[in-house]
Amino acid sequence: MWLNPHLKLRAAVSRAFRLPSFTDLYYHDPANRGTPDLRPEQAWSYEAGVDWHGGAKMRGSLAWFQRRERDVIDYVRYSPDDIWRAANVQRLRLTGIEASVEVRAARAHVLDFGYTALHGMRDALGALMSRYVFNYPEHAGVASWRGTLPGGLIASTRLGASQRRGRDPYAVWDLTLACDRSRLRPFLQVSNMTGTYREEIAGVPLPGRTTVLGLELLVSKIRK
Repeated sequence: MWLNPHLKLRAAVSRAFRLPSFTDLYYHDPANRGTPDLRPEQAWSYEAGVDWHGGAKMRGSLAWFQRRERDVIDYVRYSPDDIWRAANVQRLRLTGIEASVEVRAARAHVLDFGYTALHGMRDALGALMSRYVFNYPEHAGVASWRGTLPGGLIASTRLGASQRRGRDPYAVWDLTLACDRSRLRPFLQVSNMTGTYREEIAGVPLPGRTTVLGLELLVSKIRK
């Protein structure tokens, strides 16, 4: 609903349902074991927010969201020496806020800033340890720039920082360069430029610095 030419309110409600996978039900290895009698996951999601349009040079948004889940499929164990077993977590509630701002500093330069905070609550698991459900980022921020440079170069860079629950924060810096002056367009992509060590799942490290060189061939353009 538009309140005026610059301010808009929005809201959404959704329903989710997920059947357990074959892995969740029957897979077995020395570290993991499925459970054949798992129940399907069910969830309701709610969101409310406001969008602000400050003309051609600036816009922003602020939103609150919540997801209420039942019978969430997770892997749990009693001690570090035990194996992970698939199980249903009875109730889980994730609540968060999200804010973003986009600024067009010039005709060919765009700045984006975003921040998300997330907090989770669940029924007590007693002595059980959870593998996935409570491995979410409590705080995540990102700043990015994209624009056109002299010589027909298109560039973008992104700096993102996250702090997962119970872990130290980390930052990842990405860079992309490309040329669009001809039909042959070379490009360079460097991910995680600083080689930051990070794990989204405990014990599973993500790739370090990655560099990709490529060449794109433009066959034709669609005229509007």
